[in-house]
Amino acid sequence: MKKILSFIPIILLFAGCSPTTPKKASSNTDNRVLLQRFVSKSRFLDNSNAVRIYLSIDVDRTISLTDIANEFSINYKLYPDYTNKQNILNSGVVNLNFENSIMDGDLLTLWFDIPKPKDLLTAVALTDIKDLKTGNKIVNDCFLRFQSGKASDYFMFFDKTGKKPLARNYFTLQDTVVLKSLNQKVQNFRVFRYKYEFEAAISPMSTTPRAASKNLYVDSSFTVKANEQIHLSTDGLYYFTRDTTESYGIGMVVTDKRFPKLTRPEKLVKPLIYVSTFAETSDLNSAKEPKKALDNYWLNVMQGNQATAKRTIKAFYQRVEQANRLFTSYKEGWKTDKGMVYIVMGDPTKITRTKDKEVWTYSRSTQYSEVNFTFTKRSNQFVEDHYELQRYAEYQSIWFPTVEQWRNGERL
Repeated sequence: MKKILSFIPIILLFAGCSPTTPKKASSNTDNRVLLQRFVSKSRFLDNSNAVRIYLSIDVDRTISLTDIANEFSINYKLYPDYTNKQNILNSGVVNLNFENSIMDGDLLTLWFDIPKPKDLLTAVALTDIKDLKTGNKIVNDCFLRFQSGKASDYFMFFDKTGKKPLARNYFTLQDTVVLKSLNQKVQNFRVFRYKYEFEAAISPMSTTPRAASKNLYVDSSFTVKANEQIHLSTDGLYYFTRDTTESYGIGMVVTDKRFPKLTRPEKLVKPLIYVSTFAETSDLNSAKEPKKALDNYWLNVMQGNQATAKRTIKAFYQRVEQANRLFTSYKEGWKTDKGMVYIVMGDPTKITRTKDKEVWTYSRSTQYSEVNFTFTKRSNQFVEDHYELQRYAEYQSIWFPTVEQWRNGERL
């Protein structure tokens, strides 16, 4: 497998970092944030003398809001930065009730305010979330800005009622949304739509310099008003800005109504680039009958074993769906560096985060004792959470055997 797998060279919009020798994460984690799995996401909005933090938590069960206070214990601490955990600026307990929490299936969304410290531009809020039913505990970190002036610090998308926050970088063609601030400020936004098919992430082992970036061209533009319902009927990447001179606006991917799931055969074949040979990828992308080509691909890879093929297909596309849900930025989540690693490798054993980096650590495998994937946060005009993988040729000995497990139906 090692000799026949290849990744299609692509041109990315944003430049990557230079490769260096991979290093193991420090065993001293006192000044870092450890998160187990991807169970929570957070954003904040400026609320005049305070900031309001929004947390979305995957709780794996449906809970009545009348019982929510008996199901979870939540408290926060505010620190000057990631490296100074001795200086607590503020702390508090989050009381859950109908006024500050929403349940949508297995997703719990809650919010709470933290007063702004005096004479401080930024801080880090660490929120401890304890599931009283299971005993599980996670820590969510949210980097806060108090005076930046970025549009995304004051405005966020909510559902059509204006009550449910959409703490993500996508919505679908069927959604009606409201872009608003907490003070209901009247504001016009100029909206630019870009129609561009972004490519999938390149191999973790690709250490050659990235090609020059491509330019994005505006397909159309129009104006919307804050606090009013918005319905976008055409897919694409949208950019909302209060002023065309702003360096950072609010980016949003608008896609088909089934997203984050992929359902059409011509879309289902795309993520297979991560576990396929160059020839297989070319055949899938050029097939005149995508559904038939997709079926034949899985049967051929699984050597005709339909039961194994069905199990592997289900596991693979569950990863793709979750990657879209978790990592969509200016492009679909499965195409991002994080999405690629997550689809192939799965949930890391632990995640170590700082202001500008995330380190995903995988351990307890027959192929390795421990391996780290380091993602560096990059400035991006569309989104806050754009990360790029530090690539090393040494990943080859880890990556190819893991891909081979997928192709053998063993990575479930």
